[in-house]
Amino acid sequence: MAHYLFHAGRGDVGKQMKKTEMRPRADGRFDMSFNHRIEAFFHHETHQDDSKMSEGPPTEGGQNRSPAAAQNMSKLRFRSTKMDYKPVLDTYQGTPRLNIAILIVGSRGDVQPFIALGKALQARPYSHRVRIGTHAVFRDFVEEHGLEFFSIGGDPEKLMSYMVRNPGVMPTYDSMKAGDVSARRKEIGEMLEGAWRACTQAGNGIDPIEPSADGGDVEKGLDDLLRLPAPFVADAIIANPPSYAHIHIAEKLGIPLHLMFTMPWSPTSAFPHPLANIDASKVNASTANYLSYGRLEYLTWEGLADIINHFREKTLFLDPVHPAWGHQLFSDLKVPFTYCWSPALIPKPADWGDHINVSGFFFLSMASSYSPPPDLQAFLDAGDPPVYIGFGSIVVDDPARLTSIVLDAVRKLKVRVLLSRGWGKLGGDDVPENVFLLGNVPHDWLFPRCSAVVHHGGAGTSAIGIALGKPTVIVPFFGDQPWWAGMIARAGAGPVATPWKKLTAEILADNIEKALSPEMKSRAEELSRKIKHEDGVAAAVETFHSMPQMQQLQCFLCPDRVAVWRIRRTNIRLSSMAAACLVLYGKLNPERLKLLHHKRWLVEEGAQDPLIGLVATFGTLLFGYLGDIHHFKTTLGHKNDDAGTPGSTLGVLQASHTMIVSLAGHTFKAPFNLLYNLANGFHNAPRHLFRDRTVRVRNPITGAASGLKVGLESLGYGLFDAVTGLVTQPYHGYKAGVEKSRDSINLTPAAIGLGKGLAQGLGGLVFKTGAAALAVPGYCAKGLEREMENMMSGSEAITKESIAAMSRARQASSKRSSSAVEKQVDEEAAAAAAMPLWELSTGSGASRYILLQRIWEGYRNIYEMKRKELDSTILLEEQILTRWSQLRVSDEFVS
Repeated sequence: MAHYLFHAGRGDVGKQMKKTEMRPRADGRFDMSFNHRIEAFFHHETHQDDSKMSEGPPTEGGQNRSPAAAQNMSKLRFRSTKMDYKPVLDTYQGTPRLNIAILIVGSRGDVQPFIALGKALQARPYSHRVRIGTHAVFRDFVEEHGLEFFSIGGDPEKLMSYMVRNPGVMPTYDSMKAGDVSARRKEIGEMLEGAWRACTQAGNGIDPIEPSADGGDVEKGLDDLLRLPAPFVADAIIANPPSYAHIHIAEKLGIPLHLMFTMPWSPTSAFPHPLANIDASKVNASTANYLSYGRLEYLTWEGLADIINHFREKTLFLDPVHPAWGHQLFSDLKVPFTYCWSPALIPKPADWGDHINVSGFFFLSMASSYSPPPDLQAFLDAGDPPVYIGFGSIVVDDPARLTSIVLDAVRKLKVRVLLSRGWGKLGGDDVPENVFLLGNVPHDWLFPRCSAVVHHGGAGTSAIGIALGKPTVIVPFFGDQPWWAGMIARAGAGPVATPWKKLTAEILADNIEKALSPEMKSRAEELSRKIKHEDGVAAAVETFHSMPQMQQLQCFLCPDRVAVWRIRRTNIRLSSMAAACLVLYGKLNPERLKLLHHKRWLVEEGAQDPLIGLVATFGTLLFGYLGDIHHFKTTLGHKNDDAGTPGSTLGVLQASHTMIVSLAGHTFKAPFNLLYNLANGFHNAPRHLFRDRTVRVRNPITGAASGLKVGLESLGYGLFDAVTGLVTQPYHGYKAGVEKSRDSINLTPAAIGLGKGLAQGLGGLVFKTGAAALAVPGYCAKGLEREMENMMSGSEAITKESIAAMSRARQASSKRSSSAVEKQVDEEAAAAAAMPLWELSTGSGASRYILLQRIWEGYRNIYEMKRKELDSTILLEEQILTRWSQLRVSDEFVS
């Protein structure tokens, strides 16, 4: 029996979770059993304090709430002085054109719905630029539908094969022994990096970008520049949860994120996690359902935390996510979720908030462009509608066994069958006359010509089968397939499913016979009539645009374009083109610009209290040392295997040098980490220890300047809040007690509230004073660490292609003249004004790369438009300059 002990940090929750049991099943799901004390504890936690700000059962960390939950609890923010301006066209309605990155990991069935979504986002009236980042094998599939493609790496066929052998979260011993797990972890790391490139790089991730080496001729150089792939930096991300990198990239770029999926990922009491088989004999079923999501999420996070944190630290230059709450980020951050299944089949649960929606199925119409081969058409015309049998992207170790089961079942039933070969290469030479072997045929063309469908239970295949009114037999292999099988059986549109590992010809024949019964045919047709009135893609697109995070994205001067810059010390937001135009005409000093973050995702805010800060510092140092030594020993072992070969001694010296440098780096960073962790610990302690809602959410630290700024802010506000809390906390505690009792005559709740407030005030005096004392050294230390990382890593993040492109654009900007307005501008002065913008080097290496991409994006837009539509470009430039003058911006932003 495998026990899953949930780690909840400190408090009673951690003790209760040790009673939770999980046993892996043969089909990859988990048997779960919850102790009755857990139910009582969560019931108490849910109702004892209305200030806990939770949906349904509370967060599973008890007092150890995530930074996102802490942010919801906090009423105060650090203030910054800004000059407020009003957009010139403040009546503009709608969402500006965006660069949308859609990140998908999975099979063809996972990718196909998002192609339908991407086409809708790309079409009018939205006209977004949509890029689908997925596996290289789907490049043709994406591009033939007119969408931009970027390869994130990974091999879905190997993934499917691995998942069939390891259908659940826990891998088998044989897979671990064979090295499958390490290979899978390595592939996930590569896909994380690929997802980051998909959101920030030009091209398609496969073909190299090769600018011309000749930069002497300005005209020729500009032509070469415009032939290069257009720069791409995502303004919003849509992703399925298994792509994993989404929330971390959204945090880095400061952009909206919207998750969409075909299986439930958000905790609900309506049904359990698709991979959980709940034993509700000891607890209430709804509570067990809700808690099952946290258990499975934690188990997944436990296996991937090191890979994800390595990606955050080394690629994105973000702090690692604390292990106590990494698994509950989506719930705490209230990341918008859209589930693409029919509400007629599975209605939205009542305990899902407004940020979670059920849209309907995403269907990609392919029937109109398909012409069947003559032999397929002849088979269809030769008799009654056949039964479709196919398992899509599933790859089994023994395709001969699966083929044998299918053909034996067909012989028993004596029905006509269309058998899809799929990735599993089903079929063979000995195929009966009543069986036709299929290649790749669009389901929306084929299924209307079938009497029933038999498949693996993939979300896309299940959706199209039910939508077309076909009774469905599912043979689940892994993942969400058993869940889909259960939902369809519950709806009466198919029999109870039998997993692949338990399948026999007799069981398959019996299930097909049940599916062909008049009752199941009638129920499937009834569901089809309801689903035909739904438009899942249109509903999802509308939901995506209606979320609060999608508001206030417009440029002040060109509201149909997304703002990517903000002028420092103002609220003025500018698109890349508007900023480039203003800089070229000498109307704006580029040093006044900074990258705009539309959405702040508070993923990690540091240690919860000083003790955790101390433990985290020395733990990080210890594990860093051990990791370096382990890596050195591993490298040395490989070198010993190659002993006697030329260069082996040099390799040992290089490995020793690498280890020494890394050990020195960990030692050097330890004092910085200690000060930073202690400052965070004192700052966060009042909120985590006694739920002080007046703890402020500090600003991010990206370098020395921002570290000093945050330190000074924390010093001033920390002392202010420590002193005033002695008065405000007891007052608010007394007021809350009176309101809670709803009876001012009964003073007991008021007295308790007053006592709690006094305790919070005294505790705040200690911790907030300590936070103020450590703020400047702690946050300045973090700022210096970030600054050194920026200096060491920045140059590596800028590709040679980017340098070549920017050099030519800068050269061209001082030589070309296209508009009447431009004639009034001194070209040399405009070029001189633009020069510093190209050379800005603030932020981490990743941030600097994004900054340079945004710069080139603006200039390219101008030059490209002038080439295609000179008159309209002249008009747009004049509008930008006129609207800029109407803002009446101070002259200090020009020089």
